[in-house]
Amino acid sequence: MISIQKIIDLLFLPFSRFSPMYGLAFATLLVTTFTLVIYKYTSNQKGIKKAKERLKAHFVEVWLFIDDPILILKAQAGILLHGAKYLGCALIPLAIMSLPVLIFLINCEYRYHYRPFQPGEVFLIKVRLSDQVLKWMDAVNLELPSGLALDAPPLRLQDKDEGGKKFHEIDYRLKVNKKGDDTVKLLVSEKEPVEIKIFADASRTTRLNPVEVTGFFSTFWHPGFGSLKTDSGIERIEVKYPKAHVSFFSWKTYWVWPFLILMFIFAFALKPIIKVEF
Repeated sequence: MISIQKIIDLLFLPFSRFSPMYGLAFATLLVTTFTLVIYKYTSNQKGIKKAKERLKAHFVEVWLFIDDPILILKAQAGILLHGAKYLGCALIPLAIMSLPVLIFLINCEYRYHYRPFQPGEVFLIKVRLSDQVLKWMDAVNLELPSGLALDAPPLRLQDKDEGGKKFHEIDYRLKVNKKGDDTVKLLVSEKEPVEIKIFADASRTTRLNPVEVTGFFSTFWHPGFGSLKTDSGIERIEVKYPKAHVSFFSWKTYWVWPFLILMFIFAFALKPIIKVEF
């Protein structure tokens, strides 16, 4: 999973110093091209074309025989039948492309939904400890680089998660002193130090790591820069990065909306080139 993220990082690297929209447009074009090619070679193209023609014919029937309830009912039944056939032709390609597209979209979420810190900003690092850590309130030591400083005493709390499992957490409020990326070290008891990279260079667009967790399935949804080891004494680390917006023709919005708009534009532009029916 980590190697896949590194490959995606390399693809985005040329766009890191430009406006986020350039990288987002590239990502949309890449995803759209990939999905159209997969769709073309894994779907029943003849069946899709036939189902679409039948759907159009039934819609015309509804319009032509608007005064005949029986014919309208037959046309509506035909719309439902061929609509189901059309969806059935698309199930296999959707299943094949879902995983790689999902990995790419999760990567975009961590790249365009958050931004690096700026000098003077204050943020939180939340460290959730495992039950194996004894005397948890004094078990963690925080080593800070010169670019970061502790802005308040650590907050220690004990609570239950959504599943009712009890957990211990220590929250650190830090302040950014200067521009640039730094590394925070967490030392739990006498275990190997855990390093967390903090991004504070707002002049470039990069994939951030708001959450580091243990376990394969958790790291799938939270692709950090290295999963936490199960024996580290830490179950989860969350860095509260500020939310970002993408400027799409002066419209500042969540990155998904420009992505969807561009995807439809690219899909219809590439349709005659790839020669795919959808």
